[in-house]
Amino acid sequence: MYNCAQRAHQNTLEGLPVVNLMMLSSATVYPRAAALFGFTWVVGRFLYIRGYTEGGPEGRRIGGIVSHLGDFPLLITTFCAAWHLLRA
Repeated sequence: MYNCAQRAHQNTLEGLPVVNLMMLSSATVYPRAAALFGFTWVVGRFLYIRGYTEGGPEGRRIGGIVSHLGDFPLLITTFCAAWHLLRA
């Protein structure tokens, strides 16, 4: 189980800088949405880590889905914010 916990932690650290930059850039135009999607991503990562450490690779599925419910909309709002700022 240690290997699963270590991999879950490393996977979270790999995605953290990208999510933070997307939150920062999308928050310039959509601050509430960025906060909501960032919170959703964090909850998903907690579920991911817990599921991965307790259930192995199969247990991480729910947490992965919830995490992507946070980071995919952040990607979209990042591009929308960039478009909005370029047109301003």
